[in-house]
Amino acid sequence: MVDVKKCFYTTILSQTISSDGKYLFCGSNFGEILVYSIDRIVSCSENVTSDLDKLPTDPQLVFPLPEKCQVYSLSFHKDFLIVGLNGEICGYQWNGKNGTIGKKSWTVKLPASAEYTDINEVNYLWLDKTNEVLYAGCGDNVMYAVSLEDGRVIRQYQGHKDYIHCVSGCAEKIATASEDGTVLLWDSRQTSFTGKIEPHTHQALNRSEFGKWQGTVSITEDWLVCGGGPRFSLWHLRSLECTTDFAFPNRLHVSGFIDDAIYAGGDFKNLYQYSFNGDVMAEIPLSTPAVYSVVQQLEPNRIMAIAGAASQIDVCTNFSYRDIVLNAYKK
Repeated sequence: MVDVKKCFYTTILSQTISSDGKYLFCGSNFGEILVYSIDRIVSCSENVTSDLDKLPTDPQLVFPLPEKCQVYSLSFHKDFLIVGLNGEICGYQWNGKNGTIGKKSWTVKLPASAEYTDINEVNYLWLDKTNEVLYAGCGDNVMYAVSLEDGRVIRQYQGHKDYIHCVSGCAEKIATASEDGTVLLWDSRQTSFTGKIEPHTHQALNRSEFGKWQGTVSITEDWLVCGGGPRFSLWHLRSLECTTDFAFPNRLHVSGFIDDAIYAGGDFKNLYQYSFNGDVMAEIPLSTPAVYSVVQQLEPNRIMAIAGAASQIDVCTNFSYRDIVLNAYKK
């Protein structure tokens, strides 16, 4: 039987891909994790002339979390699906052979702040695979570093004055985007930020009608992109100077670097890809009116999954147009 409520009111808040690149996980506002086979998705996109009714667009597994709360963030490390919830980070055993999620294997409780009494959402997870450290951007304005070797919180990064929306890293460099209107830069070995960007203070970037908040940030060794209320913009990391601003038409929630391009999404029914000088390279129509999550990989299969305020997930295998639409729930 079709769950009408879920079909019409689902929001996909987070996504991640398994370490072997074979499974896509999507976390919903209904406290469920939807699992898809990437091999089947790619096979589907390569055989677009087949019977559309037989395409594998439904999840092969819908896993309800016992906490029954929104799945704010997801990550994956070795054989563990990592879930960011309210004030805690949980690890679930993943069985790739059977395509099943086992029982909860571990839980990291984040420190409770005496000054912060609201629910502390784990809004974003970024994994440093080399050092096996998980960075969590949270609703109490703090970023936590969690060692995945022993589950300890090894550092707390304090500097934001409002909750953190996004975390991005490259080697020892980390960037965080916050509701306070700033993007802070960190050396992962230090607990004080090393740089600050405030896009709303730049006349060319300020959009007062949308506010000053920063909803997304992404960095490489030399470059940073960020956006939210202010215009989407590209910054040179060494000089902290804005080199390009992009004509994205609304608020931004996601961004990233892909091949030689930069992608951006938010409160708009298209995902844009830009060149570094601001030219539009691709404009991908979407099933959702707002994008909250994008994941991508190049190997073993090329895939980008785009999700947000709808019960559909748009998939691109060439990164320039949508190949297939996944359903969050069987119809």
